[in-house]
Amino acid sequence: MIALTRRGTLGLMAGALGMLALGWMVSPAVASTEGVNEKAKASLQKAHDQLKLAIDQAEKALGSSRRSSGSIRVHMQRVLNILGGKDSPEYADSSEYAEKLQPHFNEKVGNPGDGHGALLYMEDAYEALKTGNAPAAVQEAVEYAIMHASMVEGHAHESVHGTGIKQTQEHAAHTAALLVGAYGKGDSDSPATGALSYAMKQAGLKVSK
Repeated sequence: MIALTRRGTLGLMAGALGMLALGWMVSPAVASTEGVNEKAKASLQKAHDQLKLAIDQAEKALGSSRRSSGSIRVHMQRVLNILGGKDSPEYADSSEYAEKLQPHFNEKVGNPGDGHGALLYMEDAYEALKTGNAPAAVQEAVEYAIMHASMVEGHAHESVHGTGIKQTQEHAAHTAALLVGAYGKGDSDSPATGALSYAMKQAGLKVSK
């Protein structure tokens, strides 16, 4: 499996995309529910719950009613708050200058999440799966979820600090699509398209619709 750190996201993306390409040539991996320890299950459940909250914020930002750029930016910042939480090492510098350069936690707009961060829960789950020698397909599914969620940060940040409504809306749309990609299809038999939902299902956990 790919060595995983937040700052190694590019390596993870390259490896995951390579596996996705191979997925077109081989049958979907079938994993066993055995080998998924309780620590991994707990982190998967928390990641799932937080990711649902992030998707809800994206839906509110891009609902059928016409939204102002200010409203979209508030929801996108909440997405960032949910993803990274207060504990993210990449969110440590919250100075006004740094906020414009990289994603950050901003409590002023509110935080629907629990403050730990959906991405950190995913990483906790991945480490627990790896340590517990969980089935390779389950580990791979969480890698795909992390890959998509990590890409969300950049688009949500650009939406928050975009220079116009078009840029704000476009990056918000990318954010929503990537969040759904991280969540995955609950009925998928492939780690690539199932992502977090695939891992949840293989761990015997219920996936919300």
